[in-house]
Amino acid sequence: MGMTVSQDTSGRQSQADPERSAAVQEGPRGLTPVRFFALLFLLTFPALLYLRNFYISDADFGWHLRTGEWILEHHTVPRTDPFSSYGLGKPWIAYSWLFETGLALLYRAFGLSGIALLEVVTRTGIAVLLYRLARSLTSHFWLSVGVVAIALSAMLLNFAPRAGMFSAIFLILELQLFSSVVATGKWTRVWWLPALILLWANIHVQFIYGLFFLGLFASERILNRLVRYKSDEAAFPGWTLWVLGGSSVATLVNPYGWRLYSAIAVIMSQTRAYDLIKELQPIPFREPVHFAPLFLALVAAVVLGWRGKPRPLLVVTLLFASISAFRAMRDVWLLAIVCVWIICSCAVDQFHSRNDSRLPLRQRWATAICALAILVLAWRRYDVTNSWMEMGLAGKFPVGAVHYVEQHHLQGPLFNDFNNGGFLIWRLPSIPVSIDGRTNLHGMERTKEYQDALRGMPGWEKNPDLDRANLVIWPTRSPLPALLRFDPRFEQVFEDPQGVVFVRRGPTALRN
Repeated sequence: MGMTVSQDTSGRQSQADPERSAAVQEGPRGLTPVRFFALLFLLTFPALLYLRNFYISDADFGWHLRTGEWILEHHTVPRTDPFSSYGLGKPWIAYSWLFETGLALLYRAFGLSGIALLEVVTRTGIAVLLYRLARSLTSHFWLSVGVVAIALSAMLLNFAPRAGMFSAIFLILELQLFSSVVATGKWTRVWWLPALILLWANIHVQFIYGLFFLGLFASERILNRLVRYKSDEAAFPGWTLWVLGGSSVATLVNPYGWRLYSAIAVIMSQTRAYDLIKELQPIPFREPVHFAPLFLALVAAVVLGWRGKPRPLLVVTLLFASISAFRAMRDVWLLAIVCVWIICSCAVDQFHSRNDSRLPLRQRWATAICALAILVLAWRRYDVTNSWMEMGLAGKFPVGAVHYVEQHHLQGPLFNDFNNGGFLIWRLPSIPVSIDGRTNLHGMERTKEYQDALRGMPGWEKNPDLDRANLVIWPTRSPLPALLRFDPRFEQVFEDPQGVVFVRRGPTALRN
């Protein structure tokens, strides 16, 4: 029946049919034209989706950008809040200070187009690194492409110009390193992890996930003993716990030292945020993309179960990522990356190969050049310019209201909604906001009060910040503007589809 003889990873000879043998050896052969175009699509489609409708939807980019500008102006990081009337003089930790500084430098160099460039680069970088991780684990091309494509679709829920995208990049690099040292036995490579974690800790607070995974791998032998799991699979040696200790110490090399962990403790204690903030709520399962994380988790669970007695490390990892992602949409990226790693790791058992699947150098250069050309052409085709980006902002945020305030020299105190606070920090730097998206500063009680005011809930008129306000900027489509029109304390002076401006009546109004 055309049987061929092949050799498995343990050195024993085994029989396999030609189709399976081809699947095992397809990595080193390079790419056929069909696979080349499939790979190009995989690596560019997240960025192309953004370029088709380039926009900034995350209001928090405003306070991140303003923080970076503040750092560049003062040549230090803020220790107290300089942006809100409530937080003035109160301790505040800018835990993403390095990301914010980079964002401000991009804005100085390119304007709003720099923010679009950041999103294109990070989306493409995540696609490249995730595919590279998958191919380092399995030589099966179409399995790698399919799993990574679904994972990138799931991560569309998270893509935004924010530091969290770098957490995805760092986690992929960490898992790549773990897989590399296990496959090659070069355990000393794990000493790169303290440097990786140090950089991660200065960019985004979710470096805590990196420490968790490192601790899990370093203590895998202990975990195996606890559950009485016996396997020939290589596990991290016990001395790698010292790497965990070194990485933990490395996180203290930041402008705030150990206080960085106090910010993490505050964030973790704010459980009410999961009810109030959209990105912290569960996946609504209303659109096709919402089902991609569920599909990945189910496939990863089936693949683990197919092995009979699954590796405890993989089970714990999948459980942790699933709980995190299905509790809050913000962490879907975590589940997507972990599922790619688990599915492709277990595929080694199916295809009996962990060959070097790197493309020949000529094909790697061709893929990179073609992907870059596609993105450059798309950038020009969709005319990504500062003027168009500004128009996109005007369709999402109260740009018109800000222009009116500036033209008429209106003054605070300002009363604004939670969602637009970050934008107003950036565009109205001379007027402190009343609240913004930094829940670690404002706390959940204030956030709840402002969410109730947004909906016009009973008691809105007693809000102390509203009572002190000379200026109100509020979303047009919320119930509060309709109520304020009947409030004798305020007078409406501006309205457009995104924002309404009210000023206080009488001699106390500070207007020019």
